[in-house]
Amino acid sequence: MKKLAIILALLLLAGCARLRPPVLLEERKPNYPEKARLKGLEGTVTLHLLVTETGDVKWAKVVRSSGYPILDSAAVEYGKTLKFKPATKRGKPVSVWLSWIVKYEALAAQFLPKEYVANMRQWYEELAHLDKNDPRRRDLLQKILSAHKDYVLFLKKNPTVNLNSWLEKFVLPEVKSTWIDFWDIWPLRFAPYHDFVLRFGDDPEAGYAANQLILLLKDDVQRLKRVLPTDEKVYVHKDRLIRQIYAFLAKNYPESLTGQYKVEAEKYLGRLR
Repeated sequence: MKKLAIILALLLLAGCARLRPPVLLEERKPNYPEKARLKGLEGTVTLHLLVTETGDVKWAKVVRSSGYPILDSAAVEYGKTLKFKPATKRGKPVSVWLSWIVKYEALAAQFLPKEYVANMRQWYEELAHLDKNDPRRRDLLQKILSAHKDYVLFLKKNPTVNLNSWLEKFVLPEVKSTWIDFWDIWPLRFAPYHDFVLRFGDDPEAGYAANQLILLLKDDVQRLKRVLPTDEKVYVHKDRLIRQIYAFLAKNYPESLTGQYKVEAEKYLGRLR
């Protein structure tokens, strides 16, 4: 019995020692330079941000260029304005480097679910054969995140479309089982990021994916509140889904529940510890 207690205590300490990534406090749109917009310049910039113990961004540097200096510079300036709830380890704030993607689109690209799924399968297969330190790994992870962003953008512009049947062709079974009660009811925009964090939690890009996951979950809470009784399929399940979202955040990202979200989470889940 004594040995069991010691083992449980060690497991608890190991869990507490896990590094929790910084959490974005406010979602902001990146500044899109007017000259670039008028010329129709598009591209994706990958930044590395040094997020301090206070949650401020001390350094922002380009690690993957959009191909256009004007967009790269705008992305760096945008990165410096971001404010986070700092990363923690053993309950104490720590400075960390965080990978962050900034996407500039003059017009929304066409989104093809079949192509999206095929790319995910191909990239996951390639990653399975790459060493952790292989530079090609970083490129593939960034391609995956960029594709997920296109998926979210498409659903944002087409809110009645549900592509969950396509997601199940590549996401881990744990993702579907977590949200199984709502799989056929609600378009789970956040599911690809949930999958990414589970697969690549030790990579720097996981911090970005976790933040997108949190932002989309919170946004879904607000969207669900606006569902009307006329939408019977969703309306009868909306409170259960909101509760499920808050339970997921409370378990995996408790530091993200602040302000009004903390008050509402307590209402749905009972007093948070």
